[in-house]
Parts: sequence; structure tokens; C-alpha cells
Amino acid sequence: MKRNPNTFEIITSNYEKLSKSHQRIADYILQHYDRAVYMTARKIASNLGISESTVVRFATSLGYDGYPSFQEHLRNSSKAVMTTRQKLTQELEPKSKDAALVQSFQRDMLDLKNTSEIVNYPAVKMAASKIVSSHRVFILGKRSSGVLVDYLAYYLNFFHDNVRVFESNVLDFFEQLIHIKKDDLVVMFSFPRYAKNTIEMAQFIKEQGAQIIAITDNVDAPIVEYSTHCLIASYSRESFIDSLVAPMALVNALITSIAYDNLELTENKLDTLETLWQEYDTYI
Repeated sequence: MKRNPNTFEIITSNYEKLSKSHQRIADYILQHYDRAVYMTARKIASNLGISESTVVRFATSLGYDGYPSFQEHLRNSSKAVMTTRQKLTQELEPKSKDAALVQSFQRDMLDLKNTSEIVNYPAVKMAASKIVSSHRVFILGKRSSGVLVDYLAYYLNFFHDNVRVFESNVLDFFEQLIHIKKDDLVVMFSFPRYAKNTIEMAQFIKEQGAQIIAITDNVDAPIVEYSTHCLIASYSRESFIDSLVAPMALVNALITSIAYDNLELTENKLDTLETLWQEYDTYI
């Protein structure tokens, strides 16, 4: 017997047909379903800065009679997911060093699973297109996010001739920001605990008229207010270690999208690199 689709499946299957405002609602609910099950249409509207009627129309556009029936189905759909997550959390309490090591892997796998379920593929494609078409691409991220900055910059240099990384060893980031122009694009990483000056720089960049692609952990993150485009990756807060496994996977998806949109350029550059690597005996 064929089962009826749950709310998450209905949202995902209809996502590309939704309006931009409805996609924002979908992103919010997929990311915060454990809270959304208790939130009124007015509360969701308030969090997103939209009208309550827009939230109601979102529900009806998915085939529900109204927001209450949508919320009821969301509550039923999320029970299994929440129960599984709570059970896993209980199982993840470390009882020894070995258990702590297992827990580390399980947390990362859970972050990857959550990200794969909520990732906005049209937004990833749009971000890839914006990066390729921009005059210059700046990349910024502080503290542990610097790993993501370097990784993205390394691969973007395959596809873009003008990629710049904000140097974290420079005391005043604003000395570097003054060179940003309206036709530039800035990719910014911001994860908890959100660095205050990253948000201040995002505000400054927006005032200069440049576009910002924010890569962060949820649609309520402080940097979203200043971004032109936003990509969300699950981020575990259950450890003192900043787990960047899911954000790194999202970066990989972004790079893959750029590569597939520019296959000929990708092949030509890789062929050239392969020739140079052989000529200079780069690898064993």
C-alpha cells in the first residue's frame, strides 16, 4: 500500500514552483520544523518580515485547506523525525573515550543528513551563476570558518580569474573593504558563535552596493539581514569543536554547480594543470 507523502516531501516536490516569498517560508520551515509546529502563521510571518496572509497562501498553494491543516500535518510528519533525533541525542551521551569518538562521527553524519534534506538547490545554482558572472569575488570568514574560505578560494581559482581572500592577519578588515565596488560579490561564512565584526562588515558591504552570498546555519542568523543570497548548512552545537563537515559539503555542491555550468572551461583548465603537474613532477 502506497503511503501518503509527509509535509517535508510535499514542500520539496513543489519547491521550484513556489514564488520567492513562499520559498523563503519553505526554507524556514524545513530548517526550523521543530519550532514551526508550534508557531502561528502570524509568528512565522513576523520572523520573516512578511504578511500573515502570505503564510496562509503558502499553505493553500501546497494543497492544504489552510494554515491549521498544514500545521497539523507538519506536526504529524515531524513526530517521527523529532523522536529519532531525541533518541539519537540520548544515545550520543559519551560514556568513554571510544564512545566520544563514535559520537563525533555520528554528529557529523547527522549534520550532513539534515543539510541534504533542507538544501535549497535552486539557491545553490543561483549562487554559482552569480559567482561566475561577477567582476570580482571576495571571500570572508573568521576563526574556524577560515578553513572554508581557503577551500572555496582554492577551487574558485579554477573558474574565476579574480578571486580575493580577506587576509585574517590584517588587523583592520575595513582597510580591505574600501576597495569593494557595486559589481563585486562577497561570499561570507558566519556560524555560531557569530563573530560581531563579521556582521559589521556585512553591513558595510551592503552599504557599498555589493552583493553578498551568506553561508550560515539558519535563516534567522544575523548575517542574513544583509545578504542578497543565503545558503544554509546544518551546524552541530553539541560539542566544543566547530564541526564544519556539513558547510564543507555545501561548498562542494556550490563548486560542483559552477563546474557543470562551465564544463568546457573546467576541462581546459584541468588539462592545462595536468600538463604542468607532469612537467614539474608535482605528484609521486
